[in-house]
Amino acid sequence: MKRTLCLLAASGWFWAGSFGLPARAGDATNAVRIGVYDSRAVAYAHFVSESYQARLKERMTAAKAAKQAGDANADELAAALRATQNDCDREVFSIAPAAEALADMKERIPGIEKEAGVTALVSKWDDAALKQYQPAEKVDVTDKLVREFIQPTEKQAKTIASIMANKPLSLEKCDELIRKNQL
Repeated sequence: MKRTLCLLAASGWFWAGSFGLPARAGDATNAVRIGVYDSRAVAYAHFVSESYQARLKERMTAAKAAKQAGDANADELAAALRATQNDCDREVFSIAPAAEALADMKERIPGIEKEAGVTALVSKWDDAALKQYQPAEKVDVTDKLVREFIQPTEKQAKTIASIMANKPLSLEKCDELIRKNQL
């Protein structure tokens, strides 16, 4: 009986492999390395980057001009700027994903993964994604991603270190602080 079960199991393995059934991230036969990063540091680097600051300055100038001209869109532009600031606060102080930062580097991500020898990039705060790669070796790529946006000055490096040294706020707590204008 035991021998039959072993043969059936071996046969199943053979057939699954023969037909190219995809191995799951958690399979021992599919050992992977993933790049993990602190999304708060990446979001901060993106926010202080020259390219982001230039886009933000354009938006602020447009909102100011609309307000001075009495444009009907002035309130919308101001609200959009507030929403952008709130999103930045969530990303830098909480566990919100650094979505805009990753979108701005999406063409470079395959090269970053290849250079780091990883198959995926996952925020260290994304528990659901990390569970998908449970047995995977984790390689910290935070610094590599930060440097995609900035070469940190001494002050920026200290800020990044401070961000990473502190526990992130929960999204709920961050939203509460945003509502109270305390961030």
